[in-house]
Amino acid sequence: MRFFCKTLFDITATGVTGHFKSSRIPFRDRSGKNIVDEITWNQARNQQRNWETLTQLLSMRTQIFEIEVPKKHHEIWSFEFEVDTPGVFGTPEHPVEMLLLDAEGIPMLLGLENTYDLLPVLITDGEDQNIWFDYLT
Repeated sequence: MRFFCKTLFDITATGVTGHFKSSRIPFRDRSGKNIVDEITWNQARNQQRNWETLTQLLSMRTQIFEIEVPKKHHEIWSFEFEVDTPGVFGTPEHPVEMLLLDAEGIPMLLGLENTYDLLPVLITDGEDQNIWFDYLT
């Protein structure tokens, strides 16, 4: 079963997972950005934290696989992923219902490359919605 996710939060997968270490700079993160100081390190780390939060959310009910690296297009990040457990996120009529419930209110980090004025939590419905899930196949 394949799913799609898009969000207004910066979920760039940078690969920066540890605390700042001056001995490791300069380097390029997995997204291709130059990490040259503590400020760029911390931004890359926070982008990675948002990505980790989202992948952990998806993994609460089942193992995810074939997960794409998020792509940014017009200030929206999106990716696809697969699960092998039918109905794990909802019913045939509402295949992402449980995923929407799980995501509601999860904290996310702001002040990265997102340009929308966002609340610091995932919102799955209404005028402040900032994350969407779709069942593909």
